[in-house]
Amino acid sequence: MVNTFKKRTNQEWDKKYLLSFGLVTNTGNLTNAGALFADDSPVWQSRLYCTRWDGKEKDDAINDAEFTGNVLMLLREAMNFVKSNTKRGWEKLPDRRKNKPEYAERAVLEAMVNHFIHRDYTVMGSEVHLDIYDDRLTVTSPGGMYNGMLIQNLNIADVSSERRNPILANVMAQLDYMEKRGSGLTRICNETKALDGYKEELKPVFKSIPTQFQTIIYAAADTQNVGDHDGDVSETKLTERQQKILNLVKENPAITGKQMSETLSVSQRTIERDFSTMQKMGIIKHEGKDNDGVWIIVCQRQQVDSR
Repeated sequence: MVNTFKKRTNQEWDKKYLLSFGLVTNTGNLTNAGALFADDSPVWQSRLYCTRWDGKEKDDAINDAEFTGNVLMLLREAMNFVKSNTKRGWEKLPDRRKNKPEYAERAVLEAMVNHFIHRDYTVMGSEVHLDIYDDRLTVTSPGGMYNGMLIQNLNIADVSSERRNPILANVMAQLDYMEKRGSGLTRICNETKALDGYKEELKPVFKSIPTQFQTIIYAAADTQNVGDHDGDVSETKLTERQQKILNLVKENPAITGKQMSETLSVSQRTIERDFSTMQKMGIIKHEGKDNDGVWIIVCQRQQVDSR
């Protein structure tokens, strides 16, 4: 929380914010909202399930991940998963390349924040689901509209901001993760509309029932040249952790997943998932037996996204 606050606001953290933000009581005990921002969040249902499906339906999964922790960590992992499992098209211009991503990053960020802060945390054993298909991504969370209305029956521009978790919403606004004024749903629509290749049929869709809310964002139609980098992945975004993995491989091509997990203080499954992603991206490959081989970096130039 402290590091994120400094990074997002360019201000020094003051312990008095814990009380003023509503994260602790006057006696110094964590509030329910404070528990959701704690490094070792005790809220079991603060979870995220991510899946990249092969095709347009839930059939075979190409990649999946599960996370449990505070909302800031879940938000970071959600965005990393989207970046690692969606395409970045580009158009060659006379003097440069113009990026044409499938999804507007700010639209996806707004959607994830919306689901984390408005979901119903009283539903035990629940979680937020992020599903990515060939033509769309969907975010689903427990809890419908707080006022009981159905979002599909409303004009998005007229939806009032009634918040189930006002302290969560306020803190995320202070961190500049969401709109301080206006509707996040409108922001999702506007950011998506600004993408190249946008058509009216690609307009985001919002659905709700009393126990669930879902956001559907469709992939931009214009993403030509996707994946064709002619051996140069300078347009590919790696997460900060993936770049650290590459640095470790450069130092020791025979390094094991267990050694990496210990060095980076993450689970071995997380390391394996990152390796799988980078192999699919054509950045790295493995030669030799599983327990007695070496890692080879195929492409030397990467653009790191450290956010």
